[in-house]
Amino acid sequence: MRITLIQLRVLTALLVSAVLLSSAFAQTPGSITTLPSGIVYHAKAGDTLMSIASAYTTRAANWITLGIINNIAKDTGIPIGTPITIPADLLQDEPSEGKVIARNGLVTATYTDGTTGVLNIGNRIVEGVKVSTGTNSFVTIGLPDQSRVSIPSNSNVQITTLRKTLYTASPRVEVALQKGRVLSRVSPLETNKGSYKVRTPLSVAGVRGTEFRVRLGDKEVATEVLDGRVLASLQREDNGRLLPRAKGNITTRTSLGPTVDLLAPPQLADMPYRFGEHAHFAFMPLPNAVSYHVELAHDSEMLDLIAEGSGKAGDVILENIAEGNYFARLTAIDPLGLEGMPRVMAVTIRDRVKPQTYTPAQPAPTVASSNPQELLLRWPGSATAKYNVQVARDSEFSWLTYNASVTGNEVRFPRPSFGTYFARVQSINPDGSGNAYSFAQTLIVTDQWIINDGQPLRPKSPANSASR
Repeated sequence: MRITLIQLRVLTALLVSAVLLSSAFAQTPGSITTLPSGIVYHAKAGDTLMSIASAYTTRAANWITLGIINNIAKDTGIPIGTPITIPADLLQDEPSEGKVIARNGLVTATYTDGTTGVLNIGNRIVEGVKVSTGTNSFVTIGLPDQSRVSIPSNSNVQITTLRKTLYTASPRVEVALQKGRVLSRVSPLETNKGSYKVRTPLSVAGVRGTEFRVRLGDKEVATEVLDGRVLASLQREDNGRLLPRAKGNITTRTSLGPTVDLLAPPQLADMPYRFGEHAHFAFMPLPNAVSYHVELAHDSEMLDLIAEGSGKAGDVILENIAEGNYFARLTAIDPLGLEGMPRVMAVTIRDRVKPQTYTPAQPAPTVASSNPQELLLRWPGSATAKYNVQVARDSEFSWLTYNASVTGNEVRFPRPSFGTYFARVQSINPDGSGNAYSFAQTLIVTDQWIINDGQPLRPKSPANSASR
């Protein structure tokens, strides 16, 4: 007898069901089997779907859902021992609590009875508590499922929901951001059907295991996903938009903004230094970045934060930083105000004399014209100003072939022999002092042509562009 593929699938399903049912009926009536995704209740005499829903779920009306899930059409006559699957998201819940695992600066809590106090490491966090951070103050709250809520400086947050389901301990957490920012690191919730939301006056961000930031501005909310996915929606929680990793959006009171690519992690131009009790960070400019953000911590997980600051690429300053070894989290901020993907790196901060500020380099010269006898170099500048002009066989200008002081922004000099040359210009101040030389312009001289691409060589450090 031949068995079709469909018949084989049906037969397999029946065999699996038979095994499961035989195992289930072996359970004691009224007993409960706990699974990661919910429970299986084994019916006892007199049970109905409505009585089971009333006893184990959030409301009696869930009996309809239980009937669909368990393929039971009527709310009567449930055989004793019948396994009734109840998913975790329908289960009743009980209060949970968190704990302060890191803090710095002034962090205060306001409890539901109106009392206030300063939060310290080890303090309990319960449902309804409001947490406020001052300037350069930070706190991280650990939850039972290893999720973490980090609240940066100048922020107000209320833990509006902090509960867990009976039997499965699936977390149900809601954080209300009232001012500032919050960073959430949420343990995976897909299996246990837990929920985690960050709510603002304008938006709701819901996740099932991810890391993301929410910032509340005067008229908008920024959501930035660092890992996993976040469902961003307006306050009424419809028409949501799923944001994947490295994406973000801006939400206003009436509009759920488009999905935007977050900026890549920036890099430091050099190791930070300390000057006048403040730490200075300089960044390598990143396309489309309007500013940069630095957070400093004692640990690589960035839980024990001690300071933060924002600024332009050239100099982000953190105040009152001692010499030592730290970890820095670096991000770039785009024109919309979205903070990009982070780079966490170890940094050593030591005292240093403030680096010399160099005058912006004089624009490099280029070949304006040539003939078999001479070349004409020209550069942006004044026809009445004085300049020093150098041409050399090497980019370090140790082998000079032409060196002259001229008035005006051009010079003629004898055509050199075949080879590669480098030219640069230095402007002279009225008092006779010289400014920084321009970057070196490469010139390739052949029998018939002068090749110069108009792209001067940039030195590896500012010192290379100083006058000799």
